[in-house]
Amino acid sequence: MLHQYEVNNMKIYTLSSLIDNHQLFCKFAQEAYSATNCLRQDYPKYFEWYWSKNIPRVFNGTGEIVVCIIDDNIAGIASLKKINTEKKICTFFVVKEYRGQHVATKMLEYIFEYLGTSKPLITITDYKVLSFVPIIKKYNWKLTQITSKGYYNNASCEFVYNGRLPEWFIKKTHLEIQVNSKCVFFYFLIISRVCYNLIFFRISFYCLVWYYFCNIFYPQFFLFYQKSNYFNL
Repeated sequence: MLHQYEVNNMKIYTLSSLIDNHQLFCKFAQEAYSATNCLRQDYPKYFEWYWSKNIPRVFNGTGEIVVCIIDDNIAGIASLKKINTEKKICTFFVVKEYRGQHVATKMLEYIFEYLGTSKPLITITDYKVLSFVPIIKKYNWKLTQITSKGYYNNASCEFVYNGRLPEWFIKKTHLEIQVNSKCVFFYFLIISRVCYNLIFFRISFYCLVWYYFCNIFYPQFFLFYQKSNYFNL
């Protein structure tokens, strides 16, 4: 297993290789989180996930955190999950100042070697998909699922490549669709009732007008007309 990769001024480390160096491990773990803290906008529970699930994977061998360093600064971070049933890129982030410098390409080469595949499971927030298009095309990633809003946040959905998310959410999504369908049907009944009442009101109004015309206005008009003809004789 590779622990360190170096090309030009770019160095790539795995956090597991620094476990015995407590100072460096804590430094990179904290800096990696600080660099990706902005992801909480799309993943509100990112803080809890990073420290309670992501870091423990480094210790128990079910995952890894890959850090790219350029000039002693963090340029990219990837959080990986590797178990028998799932090989996943959980987080893939390149710091804005280092984009366009082949950081993503070098990191992915390293990631693919660690995971043992060039088509790992990965989810991408809907509005970020365009920025991943070159990578998706280059490695021929396949779109296999699109979640409804609510999986990670209520504002966006996730595009899933090279695999599928757990079945529990699919069932939840189906349940939400059923609930939403019932709500739509309920609103349809209300609207239909309102429209029915409006139509009934209009018909009643027209009948009232017709009744008034036939029984009050028309007889008075006819009487007036008869009198007028009488005086004109």
